[in-house]
This record gives sequence, structure tokens and C-alpha cells, in this order.
Amino acid sequence: MPGETRQKILEATERLIQLKGLSRVTTKEIARETGLSEGAIYRHFEHKEEVFFEIIRLHLPTFLGAFETHLPGTGTVQGNLLAIILAAMNYHRKLIPMSASFLANTELLTQYRQKMSQVKGGPQKVEELLATYLEEEKQLGRIQSRIPGKELALALLGACFQFTYFRQLIGDTPQTDEEFVIAILQGLLA
Repeated sequence: MPGETRQKILEATERLIQLKGLSRVTTKEIARETGLSEGAIYRHFEHKEEVFFEIIRLHLPTFLGAFETHLPGTGTVQGNLLAIILAAMNYHRKLIPMSASFLANTELLTQYRQKMSQVKGGPQKVEELLATYLEEEKQLGRIQSRIPGKELALALLGACFQFTYFRQLIGDTPQTDEEFVIAILQGLLA
């Protein structure tokens, strides 16, 4: 039952963050949304920020799983990169509403950095994972680009983060995530 209650708190908090933004979510609202008391929330999490960090951490395995199922030398390069980058965009879509509040609060940002540095393969490792994947594909002769893996990874992740960020900021765009990624891949891997 404690695991179910904890999950209920995480799901309710994530819904509230998506609706109101991180800075406007209070433990009272989380309690109301879950039907629990504030005390019950504090029995599962030391402070409100811990709930936020756990939400970010929980979405990470799905994103990192894309690297485990789309290995160099398997499938097609475009298919693998499409799946990896779409997973990155999905992760960013969940992370952006919370990370904006982290950037606006230096104490919270410091806590976030400390928490994420403890997560094995945390978000800070994504660029490295993608660069490694790209270099291995280049060694196999499946990518002909002269752009080094690290710079190519940054170009792919940066463009997709920017697209995701502006899509959240201004609303829908005429292009789907998949159409955007395919266009980026065709340009960078031509």
C-alpha cells in the first residue's frame, strides 16, 4: 500500500504541474488532488521538491531505454535515431515545466543538480550516450558524416529540445514531432 500511495502522490503532482506549473503547486493542492492529508505526503517525501525530483527520475528509464533497444548496427540508423530523439522529446516535454522553475530558483537548481548527479545515467549523460551511439555507427560505416559524434549529438538534441520548448510555449505547430525529427535527420545525415 505505501508504494501505491507514493505513486498516487507522484501522478497527482505531475498532473498539477502540467496544469499550473511547478511554482504554483502546493502540498495542500497535492493533498486535495490525492485525497490524502499533507502529513501523509510528508510521510512519503521529506519535502515538496523531493516529489518533483522523483517525477523527473521516474521518466528517465523510459528515455534511456531507447538507447538499450536501438543499438548500433541494428535496424536502420534513421529508425534508431528517430526512436531515440522522439524519446528525448517526450522526456523534455515532461521536464520543461519543472526545469523552468528550477532555473528561476538558485537553491532549487542546486538541489536538482545534486539529486541528478546521484542518478546513474542521469539526464546529464544523454549527450554522451548519443555521441557514443553515433560514433559506433560511424565506425560500422552506417553514418558517413564528418561531424564528430559529440557535435552531431548536440545538434540533434539541441534542435529537438528547441522544437519541444517552443511547441510548449506557443502551442501546436504545423509539423509533428516525427516530421520534424525526420527532416533534421535527413539534413544532418545527408
